Amino acid sequence: MNLGQRRWPPEPAEEELKLLAEVARSRIWTDGPWTAEVERRMERLTGAPHAVAFNSCTSALHAALQAMGCVRGTRVALPALTFAGTATGAAHIGAEMAFTDVDPGTLAVTGRLPEADIVIAVDLHGVPHGLDRVRADGRAVLTDACQSIGSVLDGRHVGAAGTHAWSFSSAKLIAAPDGGAVTTGDAGIAERLRELRDYGVPAGESRSNAAVVRAGGHNWRPSELSMAMVAHRLDGLDRWTARARAVTARLHEAMDGAGLWRQSAGETARPAWHKIRFGAPGWAPEEAARMERALARAGVATHRWGLVPLNRHPAFGGAGRAGPPVAQAAAAGTLCLGTEAAPPMTWNDDEVEQVCRILETIIGS
Repeated sequence: MNLGQRRWPPEPAEEELKLLAEVARSRIWTDGPWTAEVERRMERLTGAPHAVAFNSCTSALHAALQAMGCVRGTRVALPALTFAGTATGAAHIGAEMAFTDVDPGTLAVTGRLPEADIVIAVDLHGVPHGLDRVRADGRAVLTDACQSIGSVLDGRHVGAAGTHAWSFSSAKLIAAPDGGAVTTGDAGIAERLRELRDYGVPAGESRSNAAVVRAGGHNWRPSELSMAMVAHRLDGLDRWTARARAVTARLHEAMDGAGLWRQSAGETARPAWHKIRFGAPGWAPEEAARMERALARAGVATHRWGLVPLNRHPAFGGAGRAGPPVAQAAAAGTLCLGTEAAPPMTWNDDEVEQVCRILETIIGS
């Protein structure tokens, strides 16, 4: 069993390589048909009326905040337990960030929100957050959905309502060299997004000659090569989503049998599990370290995703400052199974069963 070898992202097949060669030979490398195709497919997939493609989820979040009216001094609430890219756009804009705590089961932002103008909620590891997807207590909601492209909530895709930012980076279910998108039900937000991703020039006009009408615009256009790969790989999303769910269900069963804590989802949620996060009951950091060493000796890799909560990043507030207690404890006392280069969904059935036995015997004891 070699669970450390690179298995993800999937190697391009001959059909995909042929497609990429055709796109390269076309010499239309931005603003082309594949960008439009990804936008159409994201609308069909999520059920959202509008989709706008970007060169990354980070830039998509940044632009979405601006399109939703975020300016310097706007107060933005966001969970402390998430990736730095969730906060990068708000920091660039000069927003005032209020880091919130997370639910001890789902690790998603809770309804106990501080005063804020905009809320960034995160579908952490594919688990849908529990806030209203459009407005929470009268405040606009932007969902960082970078890890939940195949997740379902209340029988619908999580992106069906509200404004969501998606990622197509190499570690995601739809993996490409780069790329992102925003889906939204708001036509005004979609129009502003198209201007912002193209220097602030009105959509469809020549950026060389037209006036910049939208402050804060940037060159956030995706490449046609990445968009062609994304469009091609969206055809396989159901297969990878089903595999992620099946593997996670079996590993969760073993974790439950071993008496471990593991991230959970609400009753009406069907996550496309991006990561499998677990720990000892009580999230003792020394127990997490012990499990990490024991699993490594048994040939099972783990990684510490989100070990430093955002409120402790020097750029966002500084180390040494106490933060939301649940987020702090979960960051220090839990692990993610596998690695981003070899996530559990890439393990074969025999490997999954071996890991289950290790969890039930070595870790459970």
